[in-house]
Amino acid sequence: MTMLDGARVAFHPTTGIHRHRAVAPVLIGLLGLTISLIGIGTPSIWYDEAATIISSTRSWDQLWAMVGSVDAVHAVYYAVMHLVFDLFGYSPVALRVPSAIAIGIAAALTVVLGRLFENVPRLGVIAGLVFCLLPRTTWAGTEGRSYALTAVFAVLLTILLVVASRRSSRLLWALYALTVAVACLVFIYLALVVVAHAVTMAWWFASSKSRAWPPAGRWLRWTALATAVVVPFALAVIGQSGQLHWLDTPGAKTPRNVFEHQWFYSSPMFAVVGWALLAVGAVLLLRRARGLSAASVLLPALLLPTALLLVTSATITPIYTPRYLTMCLPFVALVIAAAIARIPSRPLVLVALLVLLALAAPQIALQREPEAKEKTSWAAVADLIAEQRALDGPGAETAIVYGGVQRHPIASARVIAYSYPDAFVGTTDVTLGTPAAETGQLWETRIPLEEGLTRLTTADVVYLITSVSRDVRPETTATLATVGWHLVDSWNLSEVNVLRYERD
Repeated sequence: MTMLDGARVAFHPTTGIHRHRAVAPVLIGLLGLTISLIGIGTPSIWYDEAATIISSTRSWDQLWAMVGSVDAVHAVYYAVMHLVFDLFGYSPVALRVPSAIAIGIAAALTVVLGRLFENVPRLGVIAGLVFCLLPRTTWAGTEGRSYALTAVFAVLLTILLVVASRRSSRLLWALYALTVAVACLVFIYLALVVVAHAVTMAWWFASSKSRAWPPAGRWLRWTALATAVVVPFALAVIGQSGQLHWLDTPGAKTPRNVFEHQWFYSSPMFAVVGWALLAVGAVLLLRRARGLSAASVLLPALLLPTALLLVTSATITPIYTPRYLTMCLPFVALVIAAAIARIPSRPLVLVALLVLLALAAPQIALQREPEAKEKTSWAAVADLIAEQRALDGPGAETAIVYGGVQRHPIASARVIAYSYPDAFVGTTDVTLGTPAAETGQLWETRIPLEEGLTRLTTADVVYLITSVSRDVRPETTATLATVGWHLVDSWNLSEVNVLRYERD
């Protein structure tokens, strides 16, 4: 045990915790993993996850060609998912399990970070439990994107910052710099956590110059080295910033996004309780903000990323969306835990945690519903196509006309086939131009229906799959009628229309 700036801190250079103290991080990590795995395959795939699928299931050469022109920001994550699919094959569960594992790791690391500030009793364990219950956490664990992984890197970087600052070990600083570089390659927005660390070091220096100057200088040197490594990648990402055209500048929806959706998903009650606890926790931490304190470490990491994204979005270009702040969840949990940990009675601490559990349970259930992700019903559409094809018999040839999909200006309804390929094996895409994997872009190109009609020569049945907003049913029906096809059935499945045509 060592003393630093009045805070009593447990530290071991190999693991950072005694062997028996590993039990709580492991158990809480398993809790986070378990909650994420509950119903993980039930919600239908949605647009963001479809981007992961279409990118990570192409060949390595095709993936490299794509990230050279679009989505370089996700290149490392796509490469990781490519390896996952190579090992286990693609399925909606295989797509999401890595995120569930990441949430478990982030939960365990949140406990470890909290224990570095043991002047706040039970902070780590309570924070780990809170982290597992945050609605954005329970969402990220079922999301086939890199957001859960960003929480891992954010908390790991912060642990390394604290430990390296206290030990002044060149090896630890080198590990910090390496982790900064890897984190930014995984998700460039994690650079905002590094900026928050700059505020932490400045805060420490301002309050304790003699103690802070040597580690502050080392932080600056090693971070500069990591930045030099990351700059070429950052420039490539900035060069592709046009792909964020779908983001809006801050407006009327922004306050609710920050207050509720950012960390509390769609639970206004959890948001009210959460922000109240954040305010109390921040005040309590500030009362003990001496040296490299919990306040100097957690509060910049909690607040600065949001502030910088909003300011940039308002003054330069829109880059804010609530899910990008998933990386801040460990710090949200730790500041909330700082409030709960100060409750003098252990039974009341348990009551507080049970209240959070009661608020979290409806969110967990809601997030596991079949159409939980942006009301997508793609799994139901795929099931319908599979059922109809089974009724048609093994010899029937099926053709598909893919229209648009709701809320996406570029992608076609073929995203459903990418997401649930088994239902579409052997079908003919009537309007396919260049397959996505061969375009060097994210999505495929399309030709007008009139040019694809020759592909219907041997088809026995044609389906139109299209959104309810960009309704192409009338013109598609009219065009197919010119070559002898008529409408025989139709279905509506939550923002997707499916129409069946047969020959006259």
